[in-house]
Amino acid sequence: MGFFAPEFTDAPLNGLLTSAGATVINGIWGVALLRYARKVRSPALRADAKHLFTDVVSTAGVLIGLVLVVVTGWAVLDPLLAAFVALNILWSGWGVIRESVGGLMDVATPPSTLTTIREVIAGNADGALEAHDIRTRQAGKLTFIEFHLVVPGAMSVDDAHNICDRVEAELRKAVEDVQVTIHVEPEDKAKHSGIVVV
Repeated sequence: MGFFAPEFTDAPLNGLLTSAGATVINGIWGVALLRYARKVRSPALRADAKHLFTDVVSTAGVLIGLVLVVVTGWAVLDPLLAAFVALNILWSGWGVIRESVGGLMDVATPPSTLTTIREVIAGNADGALEAHDIRTRQAGKLTFIEFHLVVPGAMSVDDAHNICDRVEAELRKAVEDVQVTIHVEPEDKAKHSGIVVV
């Protein structure tokens, strides 16, 4: 109805100032929450931060709309900005849902992280022949890494275990909150693909 019969709104100055103050506080809190969410890699905290930013944008839109209506005298600006705010809320909600579903379903690590993982394996698996079938996934803040490490058939279990420990230790330094599973295989299982160590 606002588009077809726009009306001037009654916006007391005290209410506008209160809304503006709350918006500033929400903005500051949202930035702090988002930084902490990235640090601990928490999808739930990131969703809370985005919810706060949606509130900030919504309130800012309302305030801008009221100011523009008063300044220009065009009452139709109020419902137009309200429509924009509604679309922003829907878009933000979709983004939160998409990220939440991705976290629940386990998503692959970003390409940059996978590149780091491959470099760490190649640079720290001295004595092994090959690493293949590298699989990664993220669930919440955890990153899971699984791969097959091919070693010479005559290598002792102790030596193969030491290589695995060395690679795992370096992966833990390079990738936060990581769970590593290494399957050791003899050289006749080599696929001659993946990461060639020697």
